[in-house]
Amino acid sequence: MRRANEGRADNENRKESLKMRIQRTTAYRLRIAPLVAVAALAATGCDLEVTNPGPVQDEFLNDEQAFPSVLQGVRRANALAYTRLAYDSGLTSFEGTPGGLVDSEFYNGKLTSENVDDHWERAQQARWMAEDGVRRRAAAPGRAICSPQIAGRLLGQAGFAQRTLGHNMCIAVFDGGPEQPYTDFLTRAEEFFTQAIGVGNASGASDIALAAQAGRADVRMWLGDWSGARSDATGIPEDFVFQLHHYDLDDFPDPNEVYFRGASDPWREYTIWGTFAESYYTETGDPRMGWYEIADAVTMVYNLPFYVQLKFTSKTAPHTLASGREMILIQAEEILANNPGNFQAAMDLINQVRTSVVSDHTGEALPPATASNATEAWTALKQERRVELWFDNRRFADLRRWGLQSSPGATPMEDMSGRSNCFPVGVSEIDTNSNPLNRVS
Repeated sequence: MRRANEGRADNENRKESLKMRIQRTTAYRLRIAPLVAVAALAATGCDLEVTNPGPVQDEFLNDEQAFPSVLQGVRRANALAYTRLAYDSGLTSFEGTPGGLVDSEFYNGKLTSENVDDHWERAQQARWMAEDGVRRRAAAPGRAICSPQIAGRLLGQAGFAQRTLGHNMCIAVFDGGPEQPYTDFLTRAEEFFTQAIGVGNASGASDIALAAQAGRADVRMWLGDWSGARSDATGIPEDFVFQLHHYDLDDFPDPNEVYFRGASDPWREYTIWGTFAESYYTETGDPRMGWYEIADAVTMVYNLPFYVQLKFTSKTAPHTLASGREMILIQAEEILANNPGNFQAAMDLINQVRTSVVSDHTGEALPPATASNATEAWTALKQERRVELWFDNRRFADLRRWGLQSSPGATPMEDMSGRSNCFPVGVSEIDTNSNPLNRVS
């Protein structure tokens, strides 16, 4: 099998090859995403810059001038929760292979109340902070010019925090309450997104409305509201992207875990070797699953080849929460779910996404996928979502959703039988909640 850097023996050539691949990957993203609604949320003309004053009294957070800081705190909590889930759910769904330096319970597919406790706490903290920010903003007088936009952004962040929990958690628990269905996270997400759309449209902040509408399309798909999902998805421009950013600060480290855990300093915790992406990128040159090999004296434990993903190339690289390209795939899935006889229309949408990508190997557009029946079209859809949403905390959730829905179509190299398909409630919740909750061991 030909490897990405085959034949480049010396280190300087490998570095130059990496530089060129990063430039191609960056150019690809810039080409498809001129409209980036950044989760830092400072593109509307409102000054959302904040200065950390240190610890403050709780009531200070109710002041109008504090809300930019509240918003940034919510954004950071979402980022910390999301990237940790993206990495460990990625190992659970075979997006990466542990390198041997750190044993991975997640790659083994056994999620317990003990080993997911940090994931549960981070995601629930992000949810609570977002909801608390919304409550505080609703109770505060609307004096500042940016007030409606901050309210809309808090609502959007609350929606995505709920969606993250709904995608990943086995059950829902709210603020010390009893066990509820995981779908209650998703219904709450839909409510927050709907409110954010209203605020965004009313305040003229189209980025708020579009991000919330894209998030709602996904949530409605999960809830089985296909007509609502299709309606929301068709209203999102193809080049729209909404991202959750990270920062590399000394006092508040907030790295992209997928990048950080695979970096040479200090981790090399996982490799792309042995995954679907290894062979797929070798065969197609699809930059969405790009990787390169580092073959130096410092090897992986167990001498596994060290193949490094190229989707995230720094600690501050953002995760994509929603995009117009994803919305096209939602439209394709709606056709397959409700009108499988029209599978060719779904394939046209899938190939609208696929053929817009230029191969790193050939410099030409990727060839279209083909299908002769609805089942093969489902396989093509699942494949395209795998590639488009790689290591963005979506594959694990997709596999769960398709399993629950008994969707047709194969998912090569992802046999999830006997493996966990969701994150159970964390042990800290079990130990502090007065209601009976099931401890998964």
